[in-house]
Amino acid sequence: MKRALADRLLEREKTIILVENKTNWQLEKEERIKPSLWWKQVAQAQAQAQNQTTSTEQSDANTPKLTNLSYMQIDETGVVDMNVIKAIDEFQEEYAINNTIWLQLKCKCSPKKCSGFGNGLGTNTSPERYNTYEFPGIHRSLLFGLCALNFYLARQDVYKFRLISSGYRCHSHTDGKTANHRGKALDIQFYKGTWAIGGLNKNNIAPLLYIRDNFFKTYLNTQNDWDNINLFTTEPIGLTPTGEKISGHTYSWIHMDVRSFEKQYLLDEYFCTDATTLNKEKLITLINK
Repeated sequence: MKRALADRLLEREKTIILVENKTNWQLEKEERIKPSLWWKQVAQAQAQAQNQTTSTEQSDANTPKLTNLSYMQIDETGVVDMNVIKAIDEFQEEYAINNTIWLQLKCKCSPKKCSGFGNGLGTNTSPERYNTYEFPGIHRSLLFGLCALNFYLARQDVYKFRLISSGYRCHSHTDGKTANHRGKALDIQFYKGTWAIGGLNKNNIAPLLYIRDNFFKTYLNTQNDWDNINLFTTEPIGLTPTGEKISGHTYSWIHMDVRSFEKQYLLDEYFCTDATTLNKEKLITLINK
């Protein structure tokens, strides 16, 4: 399986999780850097997507045209040197979660009954589908995945990120019964050209399926159900033939969650509430310690 940028970012995050409690800094530094050896795989995945696009673009005038690598003006050698470290840090800055998105991520309970990321209510139990616990923020890997998604959306000219229509939902939220949204899920909406995909509209379904299959699956390695552990999951997309809602299906947004993650990857410290707790230290800072 060819792993793309977001998949490697997730591996980097898991590696950081596994080594954070080690006392030997040299080992920790090595383990943090090692997952960044993904340049050739990214290039291969991008090239494959480009070839697939070229072979079908005559039948779909709206098929996105992906740009070529190298996107960071460095050679994809597979070697993590200082240029690569610098490029990764620059990528993090260029595709950062901005203040507008942070506001969209916060809970919309009204009147305001939480800080924006719950009050720590509920019991942290298993399975995650029924977990009532209010995690202290949004899971970091979801936001790294969003950054990677925006990077790849910027490499074509049809589909664009629009907004986060639903991020955190505490117990007091009007739709607060959805356990996934207590820090483990995002609902993401998009543009197709100048058209804001939204509302109860059958025309939404085809572009949403395209985005899911060609961006989420290709670059974030998402699954369509919760069968496999430690993968992002998207909910089913669709409406009835007459344009009515289907239970458990989205129809104007794409839902992505980390419900299938093992408990060791759902500890409180892996949830964030702002840019500082999301990004932590830069790689260049870590290796110079």
